[in-house]
Amino acid sequence: MSSHDGERADAAANVPRIGILGAARTRQGLGPFLARWLEKAGATVNGVAGREFMRTETTAVEISKQLGHPVAAYENAEQLAANVDALVVACPAEGHLSGLDAALAAGVPCLCEKPLVTAAQTDEALRRIAAFRERGLLLVENCQWPFTLPALHELHPELREQPVRTLAMRLSPAAPGRVMIQDSLSHVLSLLQALVPLPVDAKLKAVVESEPGPAAEHNVVRFEVTGGTENVAVALHLQCCPQQPRPAWYEVNGMRVDRQLGPNYEISFAANDGRVVNVEDPLAKLVYGFVANLKRTPLERTYAFDAIELRLRLYSGILNGL
Repeated sequence: MSSHDGERADAAANVPRIGILGAARTRQGLGPFLARWLEKAGATVNGVAGREFMRTETTAVEISKQLGHPVAAYENAEQLAANVDALVVACPAEGHLSGLDAALAAGVPCLCEKPLVTAAQTDEALRRIAAFRERGLLLVENCQWPFTLPALHELHPELREQPVRTLAMRLSPAAPGRVMIQDSLSHVLSLLQALVPLPVDAKLKAVVESEPGPAAEHNVVRFEVTGGTENVAVALHLQCCPQQPRPAWYEVNGMRVDRQLGPNYEISFAANDGRVVNVEDPLAKLVYGFVANLKRTPLERTYAFDAIELRLRLYSGILNGL
């Protein structure tokens, strides 16, 4: 191990230094929210990078004011990754593969916004996942909805004893058409994986959509996932909604919970009979878990690779099947 690697390991064990690729709010980005939660979780955001350096410099100033300490601007993902203990990829999906490559080149863990890559980049991304696995580097995809499942089970405790046969979800993306599907699929797939112990070779069938038009503002994507003894019918209901608040709900075996947002973005879920359960911000829970995992040994970091790989294969298969 080089002296630099030793210094990096010591830093990660105490206060991990985080770099954010795509920290601006372009395309409804999560960069500023991720920065806030990363610091609350005990890390330090010390650098940002983006597509245009002048904009990156402006973003660095804004994030510095938000966090109350200097945040450096780097010209590209490679420079950023080389100067941090972990990389957060929060840019649009087209740039995710480059972010993964930068993290691999620097030998640092990575938290990547969903979807992991575009469907056209699936084969290349599978090779990157294998590289993270082989090197024992933590890789996390920002799929937050599974962290809300305790609310579902509190409102519908009978589901704990039932096999999951149907899953439906309603989301309200900002853009219409195919982009609406691309932005939403990872959410319902991550929920499915959290609810059902799917094997790594789970298969898709019966992939259809109700409104295939490029400007469609309403759509329902339906598919089935099979594996082992499991066969789950999934329906993703989409309605374009450019402005907040964006309605969202999900339903397991016909039992539904609706997301509610308070004036300060407090999150709760409601059953049809009016019962309500408050939940912690799922983004915060994911980020706290990511920062905690930075301190664990490589052997403890490999558990999620099968799930990420399967989610990517299903994501690509659905989009290619429409």
